[in-house]
Amino acid sequence: MGEVDERAPGVADSFRRFSPGASAKFAFRAACYLAGRAADKLVSAYTHAVTLDRDYIADFNKSGGLAHAQNKRWDKAIPLLEKSLTVAPDDAETRMRLAEAYAAEHRYEKACQHLEKVLEITPDSAAAVRALGAICVRQQDYDRAIEYLEKAVRLDPDHAQTHYRLGIAYDNKKRYEQAVEAFKKSIRLDPRFAKAYQALGFAYETMGNRDLAVECFKKALELE
Repeated sequence: MGEVDERAPGVADSFRRFSPGASAKFAFRAACYLAGRAADKLVSAYTHAVTLDRDYIADFNKSGGLAHAQNKRWDKAIPLLEKSLTVAPDDAETRMRLAEAYAAEHRYEKACQHLEKVLEITPDSAAAVRALGAICVRQQDYDRAIEYLEKAVRLDPDHAQTHYRLGIAYDNKKRYEQAVEAFKKSIRLDPRFAKAYQALGFAYETMGNRDLAVECFKKALELE
């Protein structure tokens, strides 16, 4: 009597609860629990921050999209830039890069949609008009190409590529004299533009001026 029965209910259980092995398990479980609560709080805080600062997310998506576009990773650039537009739909730069990406993927309808939206935002955007003209040349829609590229020349007369593409459109419409003038202007703006010399040579050849055509072909070969 008076002795403690070590097998009495609860006593042995208490010893097991505070054994070294049980303590380690308890510490691990407590750490996981606390970490879980901390993670929940972090996610909650992040979600709240994202809700409050949608502009930051738009900038983040835009920056990533532009970086991919610069490296011609169009499949990665397009979704990021499209996400950016959901927050900043009037961002002309983003739409221009998207148009470039879609055109590179031969998705011309999507490219034109973004370029036309750019012109709604900035009606005098020579870059957008020029890009629409370039797409029309690729699609062999030379009448529309001429319309866009002539406007682009009026907006920015010192762009060699615009004159070159306009010359290509004129040439395909058999407007050879205008094509020659366009190619010459392109060469004046960029004297090392080999493709312009080549195109000028073909235009001269079509017009029956073989001597001038040969001179242009020689110059094109020197520059390539």
